[in-house]
Amino acid sequence: MDKAIGQSIRPNSATQGAATRAAIIDATVEIIIEAGWGGVTLRAVAARAGVRHGVVGYHFRGKEDLLGQAAAAATRNLLAQPLAFARQATDLDQLVEGTLAWYSAGSLTDPALALLLEILRQGVRDPALRAPIAAEMRAYRAALTDLIDKGQAGGALTARVPAADIATIVAALLDGLLMHAVFDPELNLEGTAAAVRSLLSGG
Repeated sequence: MDKAIGQSIRPNSATQGAATRAAIIDATVEIIIEAGWGGVTLRAVAARAGVRHGVVGYHFRGKEDLLGQAAAAATRNLLAQPLAFARQATDLDQLVEGTLAWYSAGSLTDPALALLLEILRQGVRDPALRAPIAAEMRAYRAALTDLIDKGQAGGALTARVPAADIATIVAALLDGLLMHAVFDPELNLEGTAAAVRSLLSGG
């Protein structure tokens, strides 16, 4: 084969392969949402993705590998907006207020929440699944830590507690508030950001 022709074909093949993998992962995520973790089968995934059954086996090392990679990809997507808030915010107040406004707007849809709960439930049982999800959570806490470091340096936040520890507390607080907002739609989060600010400033 002519070298130039070979070079022109390979990128297209790689792009097609990546698109096929993405379609398989998307199909897996949809089935997890609809039927739960245990409802996923390779044949169902292949049918949903519009590929032959053997294509799934070509791209993934069996059902557990597929489920793990789908869960990791879904977790990245679910954390994308909170992580963006953490990396783009100028201070912790802005991050908390932005995140709470996102919660109140119902930006996390019922399917997304169902997916998150399935992933969390399975992660408790599967240590291998916890590793990639923990990596995504660490990235979020690291971004929070950087933001809190700046607040402490500027005197806006208490410096009596290490920034990394405050980041863990804030992340857990926001996770908990999400649960309360989901199960109690009448919950008013309007004053919550001010309360967090007061607690973390030492005021």
